[in-house]
Amino acid sequence: MDPEKLKRKISREQTALLIIDMQRDYCCEGGIFHKMGFDLEPPKDLALRLNDFVKKVRKVLKFVVHLKMTLTPYLRSPSMVEHYERVGLQREYDPSYSEFYEVTPIEGEVIIPKYRYSGFVSTHLDQFLRSNGIKTLVLTGLATNVCIESTARDGFMRDYSVVIPRDMTEGTSPEAKKCSLFNIGTFFGEVVDSKDLLACWELKD
Repeated sequence: MDPEKLKRKISREQTALLIIDMQRDYCCEGGIFHKMGFDLEPPKDLALRLNDFVKKVRKVLKFVVHLKMTLTPYLRSPSMVEHYERVGLQREYDPSYSEFYEVTPIEGEVIIPKYRYSGFVSTHLDQFLRSNGIKTLVLTGLATNVCIESTARDGFMRDYSVVIPRDMTEGTSPEAKKCSLFNIGTFFGEVVDSKDLLACWELKD
């Protein structure tokens, strides 16, 4: 990592913080991650770290975007239904599990519903970012190997610089997170520690 290059890349004027899927469905007992047998302690611990990180970042970045996975039955294709049923993602919808967990938007922050793993598919995210001159995306949240990586790939393909603070995301397992961060760091973006970002923005860790 070159600190000066990173500092230029994440300049306050051209950078947006994206918080992906910090929702009860992926952090709480009874949610889909719990039903699929994933360990809930990592996302719960992440929520505490990320909440503290976001409070600091709000002091320097104008644009904080909350991406919210939204289950809409009439947007589910037959292929998606088949896949979800096969792997155990299909279940009766409980709207309460779509609510934010710990990291909640404040007034002025943007909430963008998404309907697929990537925040760019069938949403107005790209239009919002370009309208506001954003060139760099700092991606945080859940899950590293699913929605984070999908959004990172699509962001890079749309010519955004992608930065992932490794300690501000969690995967479906430690192994999945490690492999996903390697993949992102090799092909789609830059993986750093959150303290590196705070230092660039002259914020205390």
